[in-house]
This record gives sequence, structure tokens and C-alpha cells, in this order.
Amino acid sequence: MEIRYQREIRHNYLIIKIEREEDDYESRMAEENSVNGFLPLSVKEQGRERELYYEITSRQPLSRMVERKAMRGEELRHLILGIAGAVEEMGKYLLGEEHILLEPDFIYIEPQNYTISLCFVPGYRGSFPDALGKLTEYLLGKVSHDDREGVVLAYELFQATKQENYGIRDLLRILYQPPDGGKDLSGMEALLWEEENGEASPEERMGSARPERERRSFLDRFRKKRREKEERGWQMTFPEDADERVAEPYSPYEAGSGDMCGWEAPPRSGADTAVLRGRQSGKGERRLVSLDGNETIEIRYFPFLIGKQEGLVDYALGKDTVSRLHARIDRENDGYTITDLNSTNGTRVDGRLLQTNETASLPVGSEIYLADAGFLFV
Repeated sequence: MEIRYQREIRHNYLIIKIEREEDDYESRMAEENSVNGFLPLSVKEQGRERELYYEITSRQPLSRMVERKAMRGEELRHLILGIAGAVEEMGKYLLGEEHILLEPDFIYIEPQNYTISLCFVPGYRGSFPDALGKLTEYLLGKVSHDDREGVVLAYELFQATKQENYGIRDLLRILYQPPDGGKDLSGMEALLWEEENGEASPEERMGSARPERERRSFLDRFRKKRREKEERGWQMTFPEDADERVAEPYSPYEAGSGDMCGWEAPPRSGADTAVLRGRQSGKGERRLVSLDGNETIEIRYFPFLIGKQEGLVDYALGKDTVSRLHARIDRENDGYTITDLNSTNGTRVDGRLLQTNETASLPVGSEIYLADAGFLFV
């Protein structure tokens, strides 16, 4: 498969090139029907090759969403429910789950309401159970370790995928276990007890913990993740009104569940800036000065995200034309770069429009436009 991105007027596309197959039933079915839980698909033929165009406007890949902001247990729950809902829907159209590209870079999320969209690739054949197992292992290291229930949930989901002949419904059973028990968490609880108290839990001393090898494997990963977090120096405080409730995503399995918890909010400029220690750079190393002179953005650390949705970016621009996650500025060696984050109205550097997800050099003195908001990088 060849993968590229393309920007068109008010639309962004993920494009996957594959070889054309004789039997294209699934390709036509996926293109002609709007299957809930999947990216909208259009197909273009070029001889023996086929290009699959996926509409990704306003969506962000899972890998980007968890790059800097750890997941909470409720986000993890919504993700698994979204995947399960998509698998349920595709069965109605006789589409096979082996064609799902279940990788963090190709699972797309709508930041505003956390709706999940998967990538269905006709001609691609993988093992869905294996891919789901790798995904749960990946997520194990992305869940906030301040969220005890989230850690337990991630661990249980990962363990379920290690069972022989497991299915998506086994994961759903974990999500819907009764709150008053009905599940054995002794092994997981023992891990958390030991991590927090530096000694074996009472249950472990009585021999009720999981096998030592399995226990130690997870504990090592848990400690490694915590060390990495401490080395990055993330210590944030949040304003009282920073937690914004949003709409529930689509899922046929979700009926009357509670509100979705918000992402852990990174800092932003202004009165509600969060306290942040240990990040790269000192106060005001660089600035974005608006061309109309009405706004100045202090860039005190890198990477630095700009968009319009508070809680997802480091600085929120109050313009409807700016995307929720619009652009990211990084420092690389002795220079700087800017990356378009799949924005709707585009990012320009010195007059050149960047392609979707393109990274470009950002020399000091450059003129940049985020949609129609112009700035000078100084």
C-alpha cells in the first residue's frame, strides 16, 4: 500500500493506493453506503491500480490525540465501544473485519465529540483479533496513571485479547461488568498497591495475586511509563471550569451511559494558563505577532499546538475559520518547523499552502497564516 494525503477546497483526504482486484463487491458496497463508524470512502481507478480516498476533514488520528495527552478510562471505553459499533455495522453490509486497518495512525477521532471512524481498506487482509490485541497493548501505555480505574480497565482489556479465540464481545463484557463486583481484580489491585506502597498487598501475601511473571511484566511497564512521565516534568493544574462535557459518540452498544470525560487539558496562553514545569525552553523564546497587531502568542515550550478548541491546544484562537487542532510548532536542532494538523482552511508559510499533515521549515521572520489569521514568527 502507498499512503499519502491531499488537500482540496475545504476537504482533506487520506489516500491509499492498492492493486485492483477482480472481485470488487466490498469496494462498491463500502463506497455506495455510508457505513456508521467508518471514514467516508470514494474510489478512483487508474488502470490496474486503485486509489481509495478517505474523507478525514476535522478528524485527528488516535496517535496524535494521545501523543501528549494521556487517555482517561472513559475515553478508552468510548474507543472500544466505537470499534465494536463499527464492526457490528459492517456485518449488515457483508463486509469483512479483516479489511479494517486497525492502527493508531488510521483510527480517526472527531475531537469535539470523540466519534470514532475506522479505515476500511478493500484488498487489505489482516488479522483483526491480532490487530486489536496490539492496539490494546499500545493503549496500555497511553492511559493516565492518575486514573486508577482507567489503568485497571486497560489492563483487563489487554489481558482479554490474550485469551484463545477471544472476540469483540469479550471486551464488551469487561466494559459492562456490574459496578458492585463480579470480576476478579486481585492481581491488578495488587500491582497498584505495590506500586503505591512499595510492598506486597495483603491479598498478594495470601497468594491471591496473578502469576509472578505476568505481574512483573505489567509492573515493569507501569513503572517505565511513570518514569517517562516524571522525566517529561508534566505537572499541571486546571481551572475549575476547564472540564467541558460533550456529546456522546455513535455506538449501538451505548444506551444511557454517562457523559464522556474530557481530555486532560494542556496549558494555553491567558488567565487560565496551566502551571507547567520541565518543558523545553524559557519564557517567551518565540512569539507569533498578529499582522493586525491585536494579538501576540508567547511560545514558551515545544511542541506548541494552536487551534480553537480549549483543552486540546496550547493556545486557543477565537476564530471560526481556525480548526480545533490546526497547527503545531516544533523546535528541531537550531531551527523551527510548523506542521499542518489536518486543518480545514489550511496553513500557509510565506505564501505557500502546506499539504495536510505536511511539516515545513519555519525560519524566524516567516509570515504564517492559520486559515485567515495572519502572524509574524519572531
